[in-house]
Amino acid sequence: MELNVQPIKSRERLKRNKLYQVSADDPVITWQEEHADSEPEIVDLEFHIPKGGSAVVSNEYRNKDFRKSKAADILCIVFDHENKQVLTQIFDSKRTMTAFDEAETADELRRDIVKRIKEFLLQIQDSMIHKDGLTVPYVKYYGYEENVCAGIITREFDQEKLMRLEEKLRDTLCVSSRNLGLVGMKYEIAASGIRKDIEIVKNFRKKKICILNKEMDLQVYLLEYSKKLHGYYVKIGVGMGEKITDRD
Repeated sequence: MELNVQPIKSRERLKRNKLYQVSADDPVITWQEEHADSEPEIVDLEFHIPKGGSAVVSNEYRNKDFRKSKAADILCIVFDHENKQVLTQIFDSKRTMTAFDEAETADELRRDIVKRIKEFLLQIQDSMIHKDGLTVPYVKYYGYEENVCAGIITREFDQEKLMRLEEKLRDTLCVSSRNLGLVGMKYEIAASGIRKDIEIVKNFRKKKICILNKEMDLQVYLLEYSKKLHGYYVKIGVGMGEKITDRD
């Protein structure tokens, strides 16, 4: 069984929703996102392909059968055919997830940063669903074992700031709803949503996410400015047991 892919060269621009075959002889693939108001994000994906194995990469890969779905920026899949293993790595690039004004109200922050985290989680979730069409046949019919990893590529990941956001959201729960009748019931409904948001922020801060009822570690890759490349850069290792974060 082989996937329908096309070859790619290391400096070739990745088109959206195309599956590319990565060559072991040319294993570094560059992904780049341009901005009108800022320097680009540049990511070198260094593939480590097992002997006799194969690898594919895609930019915003979507299963065409799912309408109105989201997709993360980068999908990487490495097959170890000899040992019947497959590693899927899903990455999404965000300029920043913690550049918010702490003076804003809790409601404003929920509409901003908490919503942003939820949208990121949805992109990872939908990409996991999209990739199933590529990897599940190997797992179900050929006995491969799959490991799935998720990561965020960003210029800033301020855990202390996220902790203060948790505390600010928690402060809104100090009112007791007991003996308040209908008003108390409405408060409890609103408070339930806030508690869920607090849990999402706390897990995200601790680099933990829950996708499709599965707890996962969140890999965080920090971009650093490169004068040579005129952009924000990071190198990431893709493959069994690889995690490279060298910067230029």
